[in-house]
Amino acid sequence: MNNVKGRINLEQIEEFKEMLKEVRQIAIVPHSGPDGDAIGSSLALYQYFKKKGIAARIISPNEYPVFLRWLPQNAEVAVYTEQADECLKWLENSNMILMVDHNSYRRSGDLEEILEKHPGKKVMIDHHPDPESILDLMFSEVAVSSTCELVYEFIAALGDGELIDAGIAECLYTGIMTDTGSLSYNSSDPRTYYIVADLLSQGIDKAKIHSNVYDNYSADRMKLLGYCLNDKMEVLEEYRTAIITLTQEELKKFNFKDGDTEGFVNYPLSIKGVVVSLIFIEKNGMVKISFRSKGDVPVNMIAREHFNGGGHINAAGGRTDLSMQKAVALFKEVLPEYKNIIVE
Repeated sequence: MNNVKGRINLEQIEEFKEMLKEVRQIAIVPHSGPDGDAIGSSLALYQYFKKKGIAARIISPNEYPVFLRWLPQNAEVAVYTEQADECLKWLENSNMILMVDHNSYRRSGDLEEILEKHPGKKVMIDHHPDPESILDLMFSEVAVSSTCELVYEFIAALGDGELIDAGIAECLYTGIMTDTGSLSYNSSDPRTYYIVADLLSQGIDKAKIHSNVYDNYSADRMKLLGYCLNDKMEVLEEYRTAIITLTQEELKKFNFKDGDTEGFVNYPLSIKGVVVSLIFIEKNGMVKISFRSKGDVPVNMIAREHFNGGGHINAAGGRTDLSMQKAVALFKEVLPEYKNIIVE
């Protein structure tokens, strides 16, 4: 831990400590459709606060992938779309909201308006660019690989690094692993590896964690992947771009479960010449879009300017109320605006 130069503002840490003195209970809220980083950082924080004797609960806007439900203290996650009354009661009695791995109420799903109107203190821990100045306190650092990496430094800055045990370490490592593709991207900073080394020193089994996340898929999920690549992928060679589309009926055909399409958007990037990949998924009357890119192609700009979204330069998300056909048509219509950036 001594090898890591912190990226947490220590004045803000002192402010957070003062806030904690008045805390009755905390609601930890990851983003809608939480991934490994969102759930990992939330569960790590839950365990930390439990050790400090502070009442906390994780309120997830909706379901999260089955392959993340083995994580320590997973039973402490309440899902708003499944347990609305329980979640609302906890939120009502909480005087601090901790928004984790997202920096806008828009990414809170059905909790957006509830969180926006909540009277309690609101604190954010996140690594996405362009945070909205809507909270009392923001721990925001785009340079880190993941929110889990930032949570590690957050706990250390609070003077409680020794409280990071194997349970917390498993959660933090999972988030770092999933947000960096097992340290294959967004992980060039040596500090990431110092942190990973410290997490491994807690005795966690990284091979088991990798297997739990990546070797835990259903046969239906594998068939869906094959269907996407064989039948639903369109390559726009002129724009070095690939598109995958999935309708709600197609998801139903393959017995879709939350998390089944995780990572699908990355596959087309292994095609020679392709530098931009998108997957359009129709669910609950809305089309959600995941964007990925290589190099300096800013897909977060496309997501923000045309699809009510945002994110990192190489990994972003968006959504639209348009039909699948119109959503794809809109993307193809605006794509020429970015041709110089994509094909340069």
